[in-house]
Amino acid sequence: MCTSETTEVLNRLKHLLAASNDAALAKALSISPQTLASWRARCSIPYALCMELARTDGISLDWLLLGRGAMLLEPQTLLADDAVVAVLATLQGLCAQDLEHVHQVALERKRLRELEREVASLRRPN
Repeated sequence: MCTSETTEVLNRLKHLLAASNDAALAKALSISPQTLASWRARCSIPYALCMELARTDGISLDWLLLGRGAMLLEPQTLLADDAVVAVLATLQGLCAQDLEHVHQVALERKRLRELEREVASLRRPN
């Protein structure tokens, strides 16, 4: 049986990525459902993935791994950006289903940008 710590970390990943179940979480993480099932079966926390989320998205490792503190490292920094404030104001008027859709589109766009950067780096001469 899996440790509660592993289950809690995977549940926080679900929350972070707005995934309603393991299949949605696997898709959001761009991994196979079998990989996620393997993590659960082996009680394995995906530390590298957690580190990547912390580095790229400003997610607190204390929150993600231990459940302590705020999810974002510096929420006040995000609110200082006028563009982010405008987007948040717009999102406040949406229903839960629309919010989920916007979140999924944003995650897809982010992943697309990451892939574009990877392709560009592969095309650069050494």
